[in-house]
Amino acid sequence: MAENFLIPIGNRIAEIRRSHKVTQEALADQLGVSPKHISHTECGTSSLSLKNLMEFCRHFNCSLDYIIFGRTIDPDFAKLPEEIMHILQTGTDADIQRLNRYLQIYIELVNGQK
Repeated sequence: MAENFLIPIGNRIAEIRRSHKVTQEALADQLGVSPKHISHTECGTSSLSLKNLMEFCRHFNCSLDYIIFGRTIDPDFAKLPEEIMHILQTGTDADIQRLNRYLQIYIELVNGQK
């Protein structure tokens, strides 16, 4: 029962890792842990150290708040649709660039209607 909070954390770690097309083995090498430890972390039966969580966030450009709580602390971001937040938190650089292009087109359309 006490480890239930590890499952969503592991799910978010796995989701971010997969969205960047990084294997468990490659992530393990980067963090200096075994692939089995990454597997257990993603399944919610183990956890990364704070140092490794911080390194994970640095490498994948995500917030520790998102990994731990599944949210962002920035109130402006909280106003965005969940789908956009998902892309911002877990998307690859290409996903974020695509989102930026869509937003630029939207801004041009809105400005053109004024």
